[in-house]
Amino acid sequence: MTVSYILNGTTLTFNRETGALYSVAHPEAGTLIEGGKGILDIAWPYHTDYDTLRVNATAQYRGEAPQIIAEEGKVTVKYSKMARTIDTGAVDELEGGIAAEVIFAECEDGKSISLRCHIKNNSKTTIRQVLFPDMSGIVSRTDDRSDKITFLAGVCEPFRELRSTPETRENFFAWTESCAGRFYHAGGLQEAPMTGRWYDFGTRFGGFGMYRKHWGWGPESLEDMGYNEKLWVKLDNIEDKLRLAFVKDIKIESDGEYDSGEYILTCHGGTWLNGIAPYKEYIAENVHRVVPVPQRAKEMLGFRTIFMNDGYPKDPTDYSWKYSDMPMIGEDMAEHGLYDMNLWYCYSLALPFGKDKFYEEWGGEEEFKKSVQKLKEMGIVATPLVSWISLWDDSCKHYGIEKRTGSWAETPKSVPMFAAPYCNKWACFQISDHSLQQWREDVLAGLRYLRDEVGCPNICWDQYVLGKNCDNFVHDVINEFRLETEEMYPGTLFSSESTLYFESELDNTDFTWNWQYWNGKKAKDLRPYMHAVTTCRPNMNVDSDPVKVKYIFMDNLMLNAYPTRPESYNGSALISEYPEFSKAIKTVAALRKAYLDYFVDSTMISDCAVTVEPECRTTGYVKDGKMLLIVYKDKDEDCTLPLDLTPFLAGEKFNVRICDEDMNETANYAIGAKDNLTVSGKGSQLYMVEISAR
Repeated sequence: MTVSYILNGTTLTFNRETGALYSVAHPEAGTLIEGGKGILDIAWPYHTDYDTLRVNATAQYRGEAPQIIAEEGKVTVKYSKMARTIDTGAVDELEGGIAAEVIFAECEDGKSISLRCHIKNNSKTTIRQVLFPDMSGIVSRTDDRSDKITFLAGVCEPFRELRSTPETRENFFAWTESCAGRFYHAGGLQEAPMTGRWYDFGTRFGGFGMYRKHWGWGPESLEDMGYNEKLWVKLDNIEDKLRLAFVKDIKIESDGEYDSGEYILTCHGGTWLNGIAPYKEYIAENVHRVVPVPQRAKEMLGFRTIFMNDGYPKDPTDYSWKYSDMPMIGEDMAEHGLYDMNLWYCYSLALPFGKDKFYEEWGGEEEFKKSVQKLKEMGIVATPLVSWISLWDDSCKHYGIEKRTGSWAETPKSVPMFAAPYCNKWACFQISDHSLQQWREDVLAGLRYLRDEVGCPNICWDQYVLGKNCDNFVHDVINEFRLETEEMYPGTLFSSESTLYFESELDNTDFTWNWQYWNGKKAKDLRPYMHAVTTCRPNMNVDSDPVKVKYIFMDNLMLNAYPTRPESYNGSALISEYPEFSKAIKTVAALRKAYLDYFVDSTMISDCAVTVEPECRTTGYVKDGKMLLIVYKDKDEDCTLPLDLTPFLAGEKFNVRICDEDMNETANYAIGAKDNLTVSGKGSQLYMVEISAR
């Protein structure tokens, strides 16, 4: 009933009668799929009685058995007519059926397998959806929490999170994830946790990684760059098996064809680090930096954001800071090891941009320039925010645009505070057609004005959004600006808000400014991103929580400090107004300076040197045959971490030196390559663990 083939060390077993991918096994990872029901699933509605008609490997009606063709390094499952899930009887519009083939081929890396499907619609009706690769029958390897789907910016624990319970079943079934499953989109940090077109399923002892070998616009929708990559995560609560399927909501008309392009499957032993390796290489091949990442962007702990006002400066009570306050804020920053000030609403965000956009109530452009110069003398860089994708009311009037698609009015003086319908000034139209020549010229002229006339060559770009019809203007204008600015002011920085164009922003963005937090639904784990992407550091925002400061430091994320006073705008307080927060920033600034090489030029390994789920949060780095583990102890009791150093360091015996967050040595001893590490000391503290071969 089944037949097996080995491709690059992975055993693929197929059902001879249906062509279903029945099982997947790997010598190090073990059995990953057992009782799988297919690899390709197609929605083929015949309206309206058969809206739910599908064709797939487990269907039983009016199909023909597939051919399974084995060649050297390649297996093809070929269907001349795929079976239907419903016995529709004889229907003329359906009689031609759907032909398909799925190709499994060895990759040159010696460990991965390329998956590709080709579909031919021989019927007279339209195919409306394709699920491919459709990995069903995925089995739990250990317990609910140990089986994880790892993305670039987070994790999912599907056997726990999607479990059916009486409580979940009380909700409407089609909205309940335990019944309907969960969807993730790629595209960018706005769609975290997936972000990139990659995932890994498994435990610390094995699993498989999967990514799509496509970069840039499309392929299914040329209006998207990754967002069209949608992953369906569905737990079968009866069989207790998982299904991971990429969903393509497309139309294949009668006599039409579809080619999926390549997906790369990498079965592996060990952690997700082994599953992400081919994708990491693929990213490196496709990122084309307009200028190298400046050294300062690699070295800096983070930056400070201030919201100067909410856009109504004629109200003398409607601001947090004036231009003359900037040097005072700078002094507070320097005391805490932060030297980059990100300025929001320091002028009108309307286009065209010029001297008239600075607030005369605060002394106008000249006063702003004086404060920028004072900051420069203190070693602090002023980085203004530009927001020219959302065209505000004045900009819309200038360009003759009558439509408004939203509002970013944000003020404690209105009810509601956000997007009050009567606050017209910040009603906006998000420009999606970037062909408007005058707007293009105004954007570049505005950037140059800030650099050449105001003395601010470092820029923060709000909403990295590309245009309709594959318009790369935003990418190209940033590149143009960066190239000419690098000639004039070497080492300047460019940050932006990551939206849905991750594969574009990596070319020109040094770090992000996104609304990302540790707490609640915004919680993310960006360590896979930090491992795979070496050209852009994601930010993480923190108001005044000292623990979050330490987490951000551990993961080498860009700290965005914006302490806030109650009932006020973000960034309305000084860092020194919150003593514990202040102490934490000073602590991690000193630690970063002491261990800078690990943060600037090493390989991030997350907590993958630990063989179980760590009882204390742990992040590791490997450089030149040495390892740095950063451990945050949240309790006074000893923290024991079982380590396996063999994937990362050569040798059998290793020296361990542990220092607390004040850089006092607390322990110095030897361990083996597979041994327990014990960290002792007070809770709520960081511990720096250096490991090197004896």
